[in-house]
Amino acid sequence: MSHPSATICVIGNTHRREFRPILEVLQRIRNKHRVTAFPAINAALADPLFKDVPPDLCIVLQSTPREYHPQDVNELIGRTLFSRVICCFGPWCESDGRNHSIWPDAFRVPVRLSASVISRELDALLRDEDTLPVTSSRDEVFAHRLGRIQEWQPLSSLKHLNGAVISADRVFRMTLSTALKDLGLKSLKLPLITERRTVTPRETTRGPIHLVIHDLDPWGQTVERSLHASRTMFPEAVFWGIATMPDAGLEVEIIDEELSAVIPRLDFQHGLRWHVSQMLSNSSIQQAMPTADGR
Repeated sequence: MSHPSATICVIGNTHRREFRPILEVLQRIRNKHRVTAFPAINAALADPLFKDVPPDLCIVLQSTPREYHPQDVNELIGRTLFSRVICCFGPWCESDGRNHSIWPDAFRVPVRLSASVISRELDALLRDEDTLPVTSSRDEVFAHRLGRIQEWQPLSSLKHLNGAVISADRVFRMTLSTALKDLGLKSLKLPLITERRTVTPRETTRGPIHLVIHDLDPWGQTVERSLHASRTMFPEAVFWGIATMPDAGLEVEIIDEELSAVIPRLDFQHGLRWHVSQMLSNSSIQQAMPTADGR
């Protein structure tokens, strides 16, 4: 069966700010796929869209733990057994699965990782790959979302760029720097930049720093001052933050920091690699890349 395009059903409150990354992904693909939004599960199931063949992909937006009734969820699952369903849940739903379980593990994705997972599921759909069974265990879900081996190859465009990792955690600095190296990006490893040192613009022997990833945990004055100082040190760089739970109130605290992205600390595949790939498709980053002769 061929899928040149897909039918996508979005269920939930699309006006909430926390779901903006998901809506941005859907906005980019509207020209290729048919996207229809519904405020609730029962409204979606009553629509002619579900009459004959269910949508290829259902995306459910969940803000609070008991936002959806189990009966509605079960009916949706029954109607989409051979389709793909992704429940994108916000930070208030992190404990679901421990306190109570409405959605299968195969469907649940935290909002902070959802843009990457949705894009990957669409690619898998267009390649005619099998869906993840609704009864899949957490280990099977983890293995499925790791992706294919080809998705872990270095990104050739990164070899012309330079990065910097700034964190108070020495082990994490090394871990993140190694992950970036595996992607193809060489990076400096620096502790937090304190007020005790004079901050001046800095370059590497390979040229200016293009990407700075600054650890935001734990957010406070020390991290904030280091972030400001690092902008002086690397004036030409794009700045990202990295945090354990970037969608759990932190985004309010850092709203004035002008970070291009805040990536989740605990998932390099759907956090780090996804954002790096998106960065490389950005025209302003492409213009910052040096040419093959280093200019």
